[in-house]
Amino acid sequence: MSMGPDRRDAMADASAGLAPLPVRGVGRTPIFGIAARRALGLYLRAALLVMSMFLIIAWAIDLAQTLDDVLARADALDRSRMELLALYLGFRGVDIATRLFPVACFIGIFAAELFRLFNRETTILAAAGWSPRQTLLVVCLFAALTGSLQFALERWLRPAAVFAQAELELGGYGRRFAAGEIEGHRWFVVDGNVLRARITRQEKPRLADLELYRGVVAGDLQDVLVAGRAEPAKRPGFWRFSDVALWSRLPGEEGETETATYAQTSLYLISRYPTLEVRLSLLPETLAYYDVPAFYLPQAPLERLARSDNPLKGPDVDAALWRRWAAFFLPGAYALLGASLAPIAGSGRIVAPGRIVVLAMCGYFALVATKVSWAMGEIGALSGFTSSWLSIALAMIGTAIAQRMLSRPH
Repeated sequence: MSMGPDRRDAMADASAGLAPLPVRGVGRTPIFGIAARRALGLYLRAALLVMSMFLIIAWAIDLAQTLDDVLARADALDRSRMELLALYLGFRGVDIATRLFPVACFIGIFAAELFRLFNRETTILAAAGWSPRQTLLVVCLFAALTGSLQFALERWLRPAAVFAQAELELGGYGRRFAAGEIEGHRWFVVDGNVLRARITRQEKPRLADLELYRGVVAGDLQDVLVAGRAEPAKRPGFWRFSDVALWSRLPGEEGETETATYAQTSLYLISRYPTLEVRLSLLPETLAYYDVPAFYLPQAPLERLARSDNPLKGPDVDAALWRRWAAFFLPGAYALLGASLAPIAGSGRIVAPGRIVVLAMCGYFALVATKVSWAMGEIGALSGFTSSWLSIALAMIGTAIAQRMLSRPH
């Protein structure tokens, strides 16, 4: 039998004690070969299928409550019913996807890995030299793609979709976040003063029928400003009051009323002003987006409300900012957890249905942990950083535990 020149050269090198040169393609990890592209395509299709199911179910539930209102709004705007309905479903789809896309990634990857397990694809690839590390690298590529989408949804797309509904007065967001006067008076504590006013929520917010009790927080009521309306002044940190009446105590009565309650204090009309600029650390964004949860806000006003010069900054503002940064990693963390849990269900033709249910419940626990941690961040029970990254950390811990179980000898 004759030998080829490459084989004769290799044998001659071996006999001479020389190490053979590596052949191109041998020994290199085929991370993005045919098998990897096939797995990535399967992951994307599975996640898209699950997300589509979520959308269909959510749309059906939503339209059962809002369809008549949307059609009536189309008639009021003199627009095509089908056009406005399609537009509404698109806006709602963006909001629904933002909420459920990470869960769709977990379920999609988990189901895809089970599918490969049932078809013995993972067994055949493992026999051919495919390692679990290569599977995780493909999942990481899937995580980068889905994380970019989730980041865009949280940071730009959902706020735009929500306020587009508010502008058109469509659905629940149209009722809750539409511009206009908010019913009833609202109270604020700002700069040691107490403000009572009616709010008109719009791009340039306005206060009406307002009363400013100055010094009341420190226990020393100095005076009360009563005004017909107020708008942000050109100078930062000032508001322009109109139709102002200044009520205060008379100079001779100040020492006599130190122990009197506010209800017993006599105030007198001292003067009137057509307009008066008053320093008030009340950011216009606070009123323009009054009573709107922070995670719905556009990025620019959210960052403005998060600054230290906002005395009315709530814990939900920091939580929303951190959540948007963590959004890039959330689908990937869920995907890695799903890809790590699925192989525990069995190997080859041996599959444990009970184990599959338990593993799926682990994913449900991850979802509940995410919702709970976000809610605790919004009410201030956890810091914004902790509430946003806790669920990702738990998913990664679960991934590490699952990988350790898989690495044990069977």
